[in-house]
Amino acid sequence: MPGIDIPIKRLFQRRPADWARYVQPDCREEWVRPYKTEYTPKKESRLDNVLEIDDPSSPYLLHFEPMGYRDEALPARMLRYRSDIWEATLAGGRGTPSIRQVVMFFYKEDDNGLHRLSDRWDTGGLEYSYTVIRVWEERRQPVITAKLVGLYPLLPLMKGDDAKESPEQALKKCIDAVQEIEDESLRQDLLAAMAILAGGKYPPDLVLSMIRREMVMESPIFQEWVREERAEAEARGKVEAKQDAICKYLRRRFGDASAGLQQEVREMASLEVLDGVMEELFAANTLEEAQAIIRDGMERFMQ
Repeated sequence: MPGIDIPIKRLFQRRPADWARYVQPDCREEWVRPYKTEYTPKKESRLDNVLEIDDPSSPYLLHFEPMGYRDEALPARMLRYRSDIWEATLAGGRGTPSIRQVVMFFYKEDDNGLHRLSDRWDTGGLEYSYTVIRVWEERRQPVITAKLVGLYPLLPLMKGDDAKESPEQALKKCIDAVQEIEDESLRQDLLAAMAILAGGKYPPDLVLSMIRREMVMESPIFQEWVREERAEAEARGKVEAKQDAICKYLRRRFGDASAGLQQEVREMASLEVLDGVMEELFAANTLEEAQAIIRDGMERFMQ
């Protein structure tokens, strides 16, 4: 399934008010601005979809977390993100502003179903949760009626009014909604993001036949996504080549007894770890030494 991080991030940056209004319909566009801070969250925090909502009655921060993969530790990660934000606001003398956190799932298989944390002790306790949006449970028409064009690429993943509509009919309705947008640049970006997202639900050949390459070629979203896909494919190729080389060495050195080790090597999808493992294996004289080296490599990969 194509990665969705780039299109979602770009849509969020281009039309932030649409996302805010989808969650909070009474939110006005002029209240919405990106949340900026000099604070750098923990390594690989990926906390970047935060808006500041200047609601005159009660200002708050709105944090979106789009989920295009399954994460069993999601609630703990979301709690850490809240802590990251408050660490920044406390350091900046702003106290602990109200934060609304929203997790948006695009595909059923990515939802682990766990979205609440609780703890108890003698002096108090913790109850933590966040808003969950499952796109496949949402209706398509309200998004079109409200003209939340930043979310139009999600339309193929939403429910239509006709439960019996075919994939072709669903995609056509969604594409037609985008085609009504006069801004050509925005239209291309929306179609490019729609093609990427729809590819996770509909047959790729169908998506490509209806959202043709020439319709999105000039879209920065499409171009950046293609570059990322190529880079990832190249990286995967290098990892697989290194795995092949290590497995070939193990077979030649230890024969069938190394079958289990070869399987573990296939699970280490890190070029840096595999380079270290290969270098150490050359100095291994016994199968037991090879097992220890690969075990240590697996531990480094899992960290």
